[in-house]
Formats: sequence, structure tokens, C-alpha cells
Amino acid sequence: MSDDGVSAALPMSIDITIERGCIVVRLGGHLVNDNVPRLNRWMNRIGRLEGRVLVAMDLRGVVGCDSTGVEALVDGAGRIRQSGGFLIAANYPDACEAFAGRAVLETRPSVHDAIDELHAWLS
Repeated sequence: MSDDGVSAALPMSIDITIERGCIVVRLGGHLVNDNVPRLNRWMNRIGRLEGRVLVAMDLRGVVGCDSTGVEALVDGAGRIRQSGGFLIAANYPDACEAFAGRAVLETRPSVHDAIDELHAWLS
């Protein structure tokens, strides 16, 4: 499943797959204010799924971000936790490093590591 709609100014791609029983959300492009509504729609859909939803958010393709984009990630992770799931971010991008203090996210160096941690969380 993918959503490759393009913001007028700065594009962002969202690709969602299932790997090893976890939802993997791959973001690409610009995680900025103009793209937050699209990200929120997907995070809300994931948060409404039943059961313990395990999400690995792959940020490797993010080339730019602002504080609003990072806050949307944190808020989305919180909504997933409130519904009984868990989100771990992977490949936290250098482009967002200026906002690392605001990003209170579980992070791992790779999607593989994030998925391993999510499975361990279930144990």
C-alpha cells in the first residue's frame, strides 16, 4: 500500500508493508508541516487497527524535516501506544538531528533491529 501524493512545495512519500508480522511504514522526502496531515491520516488508520499493532517506522528516506513533522511522529507513536500497540523508529535521519531533543521516540539503527525489538516486546 502506498500513498505517493505530492505536496505543492516539498514532496513526501509513504509506503506501508507488512514484514515479519509488523507494519513497516517507510517515509521519504520531506517530513514538514505541509505533509503532516497526510502522515496523521495514516497514523490514525494504523492506530484504529485492533490488537497489538507493532510498527517499525523507517525514516531512511527522509531528506528534510521541521519541528512540526517530528512532533507528528511523536504524537503518532503516542496514539499507537494508547491503542495498545508500539512504534519504533529506524534510521533516524541526519536531516532531523536538530530536533532530536523533541523526538521522544524509541529508535533503532535499522528496520531489522526495530522489528526484533518489537517481537521481544511481545514476549
